[in-house]
Amino acid sequence: MAARRITNAELAILGLLVEQPRHGYEIDQVITERGMREWTDLGFSSIYYVLGRLEKSGLVTANAVQAAGRGPSRRVHTVTPAGLDAWRAATLAALSTPAAVGRPFLLGLAGLAGITTDEATDALSAYAAALEARRGELAAQRSAQGPLPWFVDALFGHGIALITAEHAWVTDFADRIPTESPDPPPSTGGDPMPSAAAPASTHSPARMKPFVPQLATLPARTMAVVRTIGDPTETGARAFPALYAAAYGLKFALKKQGIAFAVEPPCARWFNGPDWRAVPRSAWTAAWALPVPDGTAAVTQKDPATPVVIETWEYGAVAQVLHVGTYAEEEPTIEMLHAFITEQGLEIAGPHEEVYLTRPGAANQKTIVRYQVRQPA
Repeated sequence: MAARRITNAELAILGLLVEQPRHGYEIDQVITERGMREWTDLGFSSIYYVLGRLEKSGLVTANAVQAAGRGPSRRVHTVTPAGLDAWRAATLAALSTPAAVGRPFLLGLAGLAGITTDEATDALSAYAAALEARRGELAAQRSAQGPLPWFVDALFGHGIALITAEHAWVTDFADRIPTESPDPPPSTGGDPMPSAAAPASTHSPARMKPFVPQLATLPARTMAVVRTIGDPTETGARAFPALYAAAYGLKFALKKQGIAFAVEPPCARWFNGPDWRAVPRSAWTAAWALPVPDGTAAVTQKDPATPVVIETWEYGAVAQVLHVGTYAEEEPTIEMLHAFITEQGLEIAGPHEEVYLTRPGAANQKTIVRYQVRQPA
């Protein structure tokens, strides 16, 4: 009789037992530390179910071992020779055979023809932000555990590489949607959905030419805001998922009321002043934000450690310029805007602000750099 095919969950647990005998609680700890729940469907209770199946199949044995002190004895599981053979065969098969994986994201791509361009780009922005946050979490887990066995380090490296590649693909695709998307889907009938009350967008690059400073007058905006101190690479990875969760929670709540709300590009205000170059990145102070409809009093909180608050951002007279290029290439554009403000007989009256019209790493990054301005006293 041919040996039965072992499941992915069984293979994962067998692999941990090949390393060394372990009890169920220890297996759960290792699964958590190595981030294995990203790619295995193993909850705490299912670990014991899988161990029972492996023991019944003769692939592992279990022995009661007295815990230190007065603790209860634990059932420590050890791989049998048959289990080692089954693990080896399944491991080689997994390493040599690509497998198709069902993913809800692909179902979303398949449905793009039925949603608007704005809805698609908003959703993909949220997806990219979530990928960025997850990449940061994996990197932090990897770093926190110090030197890892080479094969465990490979688990983290593979996961981070996949996320990095997917993030690059998603951001590039989102940038191409406005030019590649066909006409909007046909109407299904009925009256159009009213829009949430909000001023005209302060973020639109309409009539803005790259690297050509301009003066404008903008209304105050209601903002969902996350305030941070630290390296923007790390703080942004926390702030964006919290902001998008808040914005989309609000969007869906308003939709149930028959009110449309389009999520606009994110922005940030930076508070380290003209001497920001001398400030360590670890001390950079920022307010990350997404515009929300006027009258919004509270929003969904994704993570209590990253609170989202509602603020009113004043604008009035502003000087702004559309920068095309990476963030690292912004400094000449900022200096040009400063010179323009001086030439207009004005002075800066507020923090440095940036509006991120495209995602980090996009092929053609676009950022509005902006300052509130006033007549000198």
